[in-house]
Amino acid sequence: MRALRVSAFFAPVRDTADHILLAEELGFAAAWCYDSPLLYHDPFVTLARAADRTRRIGLGVGVMVPGLRAPVVTAAALRALSALAPGRVLAAYGAGFTGRFTLGLAPAPLGVLEREMSEVRALLDGEEVPHVEGGAPVRAIPVSGAEGDGAVPIFMAVRGVRAQALARRVADGAITGIFYPGGLGLVREGVGADIPLVVHAGASVADEDEPLDSPRLTAAVGPVVAVAHHQFYEQPWRLEGMGSAARDDAEAYIAAMRRRLPERTAHLDLHLGHLVEVVHPEDRRRVTPENVARFAFCGTAGELRARAERLAANGVTELCVQPGGDIPDELRRLAAALIDP
Repeated sequence: MRALRVSAFFAPVRDTADHILLAEELGFAAAWCYDSPLLYHDPFVTLARAADRTRRIGLGVGVMVPGLRAPVVTAAALRALSALAPGRVLAAYGAGFTGRFTLGLAPAPLGVLEREMSEVRALLDGEEVPHVEGGAPVRAIPVSGAEGDGAVPIFMAVRGVRAQALARRVADGAITGIFYPGGLGLVREGVGADIPLVVHAGASVADEDEPLDSPRLTAAVGPVVAVAHHQFYEQPWRLEGMGSAARDDAEAYIAAMRRRLPERTAHLDLHLGHLVEVVHPEDRRRVTPENVARFAFCGTAGELRARAERLAANGVTELCVQPGGDIPDELRRLAAALIDP
């Protein structure tokens, strides 16, 4: 697996800094934390705690979403984190999923995303930018002891061809879901071979002959199956291209959740347990072997190694796996399967 970096993604909660320390000990290349303020702990706080406990592992925050913070605040947080972990900090921006939907907002337009990414990068580089309120020029003001320490690569989350083209033009790397419907080869072609391509997925290593809906695997990757259906609810256009049986089931899910969720707070109640646990009965019904195989990076150690090799052959440079359930145990299983000793 030396051709493919293997990293870990975490939904930041109370124990995540401990999990990042374990990930470093196990040989993971980086630890990324989701940024969704109505769901999780602040990723910068979590990663700052991890920075003090680790020495090697990369520390990534992503994906950040336009409108959650002013660019001057984001740049200050990244500068502080890079001072705590010199040369190890990574960042990623995206148009937004729960970071926007839980606020009752649609994903940010690509023009807004590009502007915020550019402003944050310029502030990190000590350049002047117009502040969003009033347009007055601003830049980081040097203060002894408050400097950052090293450049911060900024990645961009991509799906469609317009986002891929933007990432190719303005980002240091691209991130996408492992089950991109058009194929990861097309994503690599879209973003270009000169920037890293990271794919992320909820993942677990199945024992030989273990059913994909066993209690352990349900705890580990069931939340990822649920989140796939949360996406279908929020963005029904994602059903395009699915097989008829899978589409019919997803449409039944959407209809059932529309009946179940209060209209006024549906954008909040839908995401209970998001990427951490399966809460809604309709979510639990979707954790089937077929859906685990469809939406999670799950299989025996040999199967996962073979799939990782295919990812590398498609131009993927980093596989970022999210453990669930018993996170320390799942990290150890994933490291044993995917990371060369």
